[in-house]
Order: sequence, then C-alpha cells, then structure tokens
Amino acid sequence: MDLLLDTTIQIDRITGTRERQSAVKEKLRGNELFCSTYVLGEYYSNIVNDLVTLYGLFLMDEDPAETMKRITERVFGRSQSRAIKLFANILSICDSDAEQIKDTFLLYMDLIQDEFYADVKEMLDTTQCARANRKIEYEEGVPFLPAVSCAKGNKVCEICSFWKDATAEAEKLVEVDGIDEKIKSIFKKARDSEQEYQGKNCWTLGDIIISVEALKGLENPGVCSSNKKDFQPICDAIGIELVVPDYSWKKHT
Repeated sequence: MDLLLDTTIQIDRITGTRERQSAVKEKLRGNELFCSTYVLGEYYSNIVNDLVTLYGLFLMDEDPAETMKRITERVFGRSQSRAIKLFANILSICDSDAEQIKDTFLLYMDLIQDEFYADVKEMLDTTQCARANRKIEYEEGVPFLPAVSCAKGNKVCEICSFWKDATAEAEKLVEVDGIDEKIKSIFKKARDSEQEYQGKNCWTLGDIIISVEALKGLENPGVCSSNKKDFQPICDAIGIELVVPDYSWKKHT
C-alpha cells in the first residue's frame, strides 16, 4: 500500500518513546511511504516550533530543573507535553552540563528537520503550503522560525486551487455523519467564497486535506495516523484505508 504519513506519525516516529517508535515501524513495514508539504507545514508549526521555544526557555537559566519549571509555567496544551518529551530526549543523550545540553540542542535542531524525510519515497506538493517553506534560523545564537501570514485574503499557497480540484470530496463530506459541524460549516461557506479555505480554517481542515492528498496523489492510497477518531470517518467517506499503530500498551501503563 502507498501510505501518506500524517503529522502525528511523523512526530511519533522521530521523537516518540521506544514503544511508540516500535509500533509505528511495525505498522509501516512493507508499505511505500509518502508525505506532503502540508504535513511538513503542520510539523514545523507544532513540534519544530516547540523545540525552538524549548531552547529559548533553557537559555534563560541554562539549568535543566529551571527549564522544566518554565515549561509548566509558560507552555500549555499539547505543546507542553511535546516540550517535556523533547527535553527528555535531549537530556537522555547528554550529561547535565549546560554546554553539552546546548550542543545537543543544536544537533537536535538539525535531526528533527532531517529525519522528517527518512524512508519517504516522495513528497506531495498539492497545496504548496507556505508553512513548509521554512528552516530554523539563528539570530545571535538564538533559534527562531520565520513567521508565515496564513490569513483569509492573503494568498501564500495553493489551498484554494487544491479545493477547486476536490469539490466533489468537499460536497460528499458535508453529508457524512461523524464529520465535525464546524468543518461542514466551512465547506458550506466556501461555496460562495473560496477565501473560507484560507487562514485558520485551513488548519481546521488539516486532517481532510491530508486524506484527500492521499486519495488524489497515490496509486494505492492509504493514510497512517494515530488519530483514528477524526481520520476514520473521513477515510471511510472518500474510500481510502486508514492505518493506525497499535498503542494498546498505553492502557496497561
């Protein structure tokens, strides 16, 4: 099967625990792996941005204990758990010496960007996502990600063209049970204005965009994601297979 890797899988196979990495590897074995610039854009806006933020927090004191406190005080939601996991990964491969930690951070900056492409046969570029056209940059030794203005009316990508070619899929999903009403509302409004596909609405439609990319860009299409709840009704509706790693060990820990 041709599998398009979604953002959760890319994060888990690079920064996940040994159990998660093993589960992902087992599920991907024997398949052709693909990804897309849309997934890369999500990846940079999530895990890579979290790593950049984490390094900035460490540089405030250059003390691991203080960094952990700052994570709990200044990083929230899913970013907090990702930052903690990233810091654990970094500390696991170096001593607690500040200079070694800084060197490891810099190595990890390269690793987290390069490993995204590991074993990926081809990158699809149907959306030409502007968030993917970034690399970590440095100013006086401090890393940052260049800003991207994703806003309605600001054409920085080809998401409107993408949906013009996927009108049939959009109309089908409006009628499907299990699809979030907010998503259906975006599709309905976009009938009158394609700008509804831009900005934050584009991020809301992310799981659907990835699934449609697989449908239209792969010969024997499937999607690999750990997010079964959201992806299953989408994949069922458009007629592609969803592949989910076995994380059942989590229930017994």
